[in-house]
Amino acid sequence: MKDDLAASIGSGQSASDTQSSVQTDALLTGKTLEIYKYIITKRKPVGPRELQRAFKLSSSGVATFHLDKLHRNGLITKNENDGTYTVSRVCLKHFFLLRSYLVPRYILYAVMFTSISLGWSVALYFGAGSLLSSPLVFYVFLYGVMTSILASGVFWYESFRVLKKEAI
Repeated sequence: MKDDLAASIGSGQSASDTQSSVQTDALLTGKTLEIYKYIITKRKPVGPRELQRAFKLSSSGVATFHLDKLHRNGLITKNENDGTYTVSRVCLKHFFLLRSYLVPRYILYAVMFTSISLGWSVALYFGAGSLLSSPLVFYVFLYGVMTSILASGVFWYESFRVLKKEAI
């Protein structure tokens, strides 16, 4: 935790912002994280009974426990009139919201590097005769293909790792 604080202070964040971020990371795990993601993607007020049915929880009290935990930490707000909850602060650092889907941020980079590697490969294949007559040009193309394939693989790996992981 001290390393996180030192890194954030060096990056311009205040210590209280970092402690808040670390507390949120610790809070959003397991079923609480799943419920938080559900409320974000639902985009309408959600009650404990709806969560109980959606997650097949043993009782609405379990759903209320998770909702209260999110409410106490300022991630959702409670409508006192009907007892439903809505998102007040989205704080999933590895995701962005695309309509009603949570998409890992790394997917954008993975798609970009996959496109670049396909472009390099097509240029290498079709330009093999005239463009690649010089060994220097050939090695530049080969370097471009290999670098973009490697970067593409790394970002696809990270995307799937974030999707599987049970924490933000």
